[in-house]
Amino acid sequence: MRVGARILKTGIALILALLVCRWFDLKPPVIAAIAATLSIEPTVYRTLKSLKEQMEANLIGAILGITATYFLGAEPLVVGIVVMLVIIINLRLKLESSLVLSVVTVIAVMETTEGSYLYFAGNRFLLTVIGVFSAAVVNALFIPPHYERRLFKEISETGEKFSILMRTLIHNQMEEKVFREEKDKIKSNFKTMDQLYDLYTEEVTKLRKFTYSGQKKRVIFKQMMTVLHKEMDMLRTFERHIYSSFQPGHHLFPLIQSQLEALTEYHKNILLTYDGILKPREDWHLPDEILRENNQLLHSFMTLYPEVKDTPDPKDDGQWRHLFPVVAEILEYANQLERLSKLVHTFHNHQGEEE
Repeated sequence: MRVGARILKTGIALILALLVCRWFDLKPPVIAAIAATLSIEPTVYRTLKSLKEQMEANLIGAILGITATYFLGAEPLVVGIVVMLVIIINLRLKLESSLVLSVVTVIAVMETTEGSYLYFAGNRFLLTVIGVFSAAVVNALFIPPHYERRLFKEISETGEKFSILMRTLIHNQMEEKVFREEKDKIKSNFKTMDQLYDLYTEEVTKLRKFTYSGQKKRVIFKQMMTVLHKEMDMLRTFERHIYSSFQPGHHLFPLIQSQLEALTEYHKNILLTYDGILKPREDWHLPDEILRENNQLLHSFMTLYPEVKDTPDPKDDGQWRHLFPVVAEILEYANQLERLSKLVHTFHNHQGEEE
């Protein structure tokens, strides 16, 4: 089982909160530990943002809890009403992410009315504050996130999966059940990529000086994801039309196979170029061989289109209607790859000028 950075940071924050409580002899330390666990965030920016929100929510819970207990006592009915009131106030103030911590604070400060209640409530409030700050320190200083590399890795791995699926689909080499399972896995990868892209955007735009290089990288990553979405569109289109609507023995079939393999290889080379493994090409346009096959595919398809006649041609089997979306997807895929190539080419040229 893999232990992720967030799990590790949660453990470190909890340890830090418990140590601080031990150093200052604050009890019970479990409240600080709970607050630290609830306060871990995936990015430094979200840590700083949530710190403010959590302190506000924590303060709301403490004030209402202390006031209610002082005047009304700590009966279960009173605690329940105060918790509902705290939830309503937090929702009104758009502090939804800190709701649980605020409720924990209310319950902690309303635990008893015996003895020096204000001292007791202040101690419980301090424990939650220690937990929140322990999480903030760990988030900011330990294992800083590197979402750029994680995002690029996710994009590269998903692109490789698409390449395999496209090749097996066009050659009819994979069982239908296995194919659908692999396609569902890729769909879940899209959700991960979207989350990583949002986290990466926060990381480069909120906490750093937003440079030209950072802006270009954001655009490149967005186009990389657009290309992957186009590949998913191709898979759906091919599933619908390749084998259900016309025979693989059709004379255009080998050309479609060849062009898809060339385009997926070109896609892989663009990613390797961005990663610095391959040298940038002299220009960003589609390679000549891909352009030639694009033109050949389009020309061969157009010859299938029947001429307008008063009476239908009995030799026309209508397969051109099913080939049309297939050819259109291939040409659009090539266009999206060319745009990605242009962005990567421009980025590398700019990097060279900066150096």
